[in-house]
Formats: sequence, C-alpha cells, structure tokens
Amino acid sequence: MTEIYGPFAPPPAGGSNGAPHDRPRPRKPGPPPPQKHWGGLPLWANLALRGVILMVGALGVGAVLQYIDGLPEGRKPWGQADLDEPGIHLFTSSHLMALRDNPDACLAALDGSEMEFTLADPSPSETPACHWQAGVVVQQSNIGYASPSPEVASCALAASLYVWEREVVQPAALAYLGAEVDEILHFGTYSCRRVNGAQSGNWSEHAGANAIDVAGFRLTDGRVIEVTDWNDGDEASAFLREVRDGSCALFTGVLGPDYNAAHHDHFHLDMGRWGMCS
Repeated sequence: MTEIYGPFAPPPAGGSNGAPHDRPRPRKPGPPPPQKHWGGLPLWANLALRGVILMVGALGVGAVLQYIDGLPEGRKPWGQADLDEPGIHLFTSSHLMALRDNPDACLAALDGSEMEFTLADPSPSETPACHWQAGVVVQQSNIGYASPSPEVASCALAASLYVWEREVVQPAALAYLGAEVDEILHFGTYSCRRVNGAQSGNWSEHAGANAIDVAGFRLTDGRVIEVTDWNDGDEASAFLREVRDGSCALFTGVLGPDYNAAHHDHFHLDMGRWGMCS
C-alpha cells in the first residue's frame, strides 16, 4: 500500500527518525523534593518568617497604643473633650459631637474649663419640640456677646462656641485684621420655630437652643465686621471666609451667605445631626 504524505495525512508512527515516541522515564527512588511555600521558601522558613512579621506587627500596635495613651486627653480617640486643650486636633470634632448625647459629660467638660455659666431653667414652651437639653446661660467665655446676650444655649453648643472663639475667631482676626475680637454680634440662639420659619416641616435647631446666628464681630480697635461684608473682597471678607471655614471643623451645621439669600447677613452655627458646610 502506498503511503500518503501531506498536510492532511497523519504523521508516521515513531519520531522523526522512525523511532517509537519517547515515553516518560520512571522516577528514581528517593525522598520527594522539598515543597515550596509562600515566597518560594521551605515550610520551616515560611513559618518562621510569618512569626517574625506577626511579632513586629504586635510590637508596632503596642507602640502606637502606648503613644496614644501618653497624649493629652483631648487628643485621644477614646478620650473625653478637654475644652482648654489648645488647637483643633483630629478628634476635637468627634469629642464635641459626643457631648450632644451625654449631658453629664458635657456639663463636666464645661466645669473643667474656664467658662463661667449657670444651668438654665427648663424651657417655657409647651411645644414638645421646643426644649433644650442641659441648657446653660454663659456668663463669661473667651469673647463677650453683644447685649442682649443669648438667654440660653444647649451645653454642646456652648462647648463648641468656647473652642471656636479661641481657636477660630481670634486667630483669624489677628491674621487678617491685626486686632482681636472684643464682642460677637448675634441674632440669638433659642427660637421655637421650624426651619426658615415655615408653618410645617422640620424643626429648626434653634428650637432646642442648639444653634446661634452670628451677625458680625466688634474688634478691640472699634471696627465692626459684619457678615454682609462677605463679598467685599478685602481683609474683612477674607477674615469672614476664614471664620466660616474654621467653623466647619467644630460645628455640625454651618450656613452662610454662600448657602442662600436668607443667610446673607449671618452665619448659622449648630450642633445638630446633619452635616452641612456652606
């Protein structure tokens, strides 16, 4: 029979020289080669390396915890608010927010500060939404408030204002205006009303004395900076924008002229549950 060769013909049996195809050679007797693990290392080296990594990690975590434990109370993630701790730190805002739901801790924080205050009487309103939690009347803080001074503020608002006056307002005034703030102009804190004075809808943070409307600042040299100077493009405008930006690091809600026309003449600062910065 004639053999047919070509691209469609099966290859001849055997290798290229007609020899039978090579078969796998049997393994020689002996111990199996060592198995390679993580990183191509033998098992014993793999386990040793992992142990070293775990030990170094544990030492690192211990060192970090020891470092944090040595920090002032106000800088610890699990610490209590220290209102006289200088500066605004990573956990300052969260510590202040925690005071909102813990009246005892809030009043203790005020007691531990240089603020002078008295406890406010219960809210006179019969409307359930219009009452304050741990309300206080501030007699002396870092900066005075124009008369008539706020009749009451929630403890959390008072605590935040105390830090804000020292860490935001005064540094901005010195940097941009070359003078300190002597008095804060305001439209008050408590007002038993809904948002924007509407007849229905959500209640304002003012209903719980948990917000203040700041209208301006009187300086020690007699100058008055009002929030209506917002778009003047001068040092006063730069000062106001610095105050707004710094406020967002301490208060939950910060609304100003950039928010809407209703806030063209004041900063709304509150310690509510909705985060806003505008």
